[in-house]
Amino acid sequence: MRVLTIKRNKSFVGCLCKIKVYIEDPASEEITIRQVPCRKLGELKNGEEKTFDVGENAARIFVIVDKASKDWCCESYQIPEGTEDVFLSGKPRFDPAIGNAFCFDQNEGNREALANRKRGSRKGVIILVLAVLVGSVAGVAISTGLRSAGQKKQKTFTCEEMSITLTNEFRENEATGDFLAVYGSKNVGVLALKEPFSILEGLETKTPGEYAELVIRGNQVNSDGSKTADGLTWFEYKNDNSPNEPIRFFAYVYKTGDAFWMVQFAVPEAKAGQYAASIAAWAKSVAFSDKAPV
Repeated sequence: MRVLTIKRNKSFVGCLCKIKVYIEDPASEEITIRQVPCRKLGELKNGEEKTFDVGENAARIFVIVDKASKDWCCESYQIPEGTEDVFLSGKPRFDPAIGNAFCFDQNEGNREALANRKRGSRKGVIILVLAVLVGSVAGVAISTGLRSAGQKKQKTFTCEEMSITLTNEFRENEATGDFLAVYGSKNVGVLALKEPFSILEGLETKTPGEYAELVIRGNQVNSDGSKTADGLTWFEYKNDNSPNEPIRFFAYVYKTGDAFWMVQFAVPEAKAGQYAASIAAWAKSVAFSDKAPV
């Protein structure tokens, strides 16, 4: 019997979400990931390292966030047949379309693994568009009716100590991955996540702009850099994996007494200019009840 050790490197991306580790097992009926039967080995928190007993046969190791997103927010690694112990490491990477999925360091340069990531991101964008931007048929019908009746009004949503004022065209959706809240209207999605200072030494000394640059540089985000205006700090980037058109993200950063929050607005690239002023106003409405921004 050999052992598999996985180290989840400490990261301020996806820090609050535990990752779940599975191994390929043809005899298991526990879960199927990408059409492969698997059994669970365990879970890893941010910065945690664990060792698992594994057999000597070749097998695929899968890392997922939850069962709902297991076929697209997923990373796998093929361990070879043998008796030598195996060590793997990795961390979540910044990509809201796939819930900031975990990525193995050992997969860097692996064409098949990189292709799987791209396919996962593409599917994630499709799901994001369907579940967040478009909404259900009923939701679209309701919002259309509200617009035609001139009844569009402000509506405040809350998540832990954060609140944001949008409009009654928005509805709350199920949050996946490390997002704490997801709201959507016909054309705009809103995704909120929280990163406590405890995840990285010295993080509490950073400004919102410095934190934004950490996210951009540390995750190779294709962005022109952080911007500051009217008391707000944000950066913009584009996801080109949508099957129809790119998605533009406006990522706003806020600092409270114990954490950084990032509230992202996702909108089809062609409508980004149309919604820019509204997005800025919605970002300005973000407030924190228990821990005042510093």
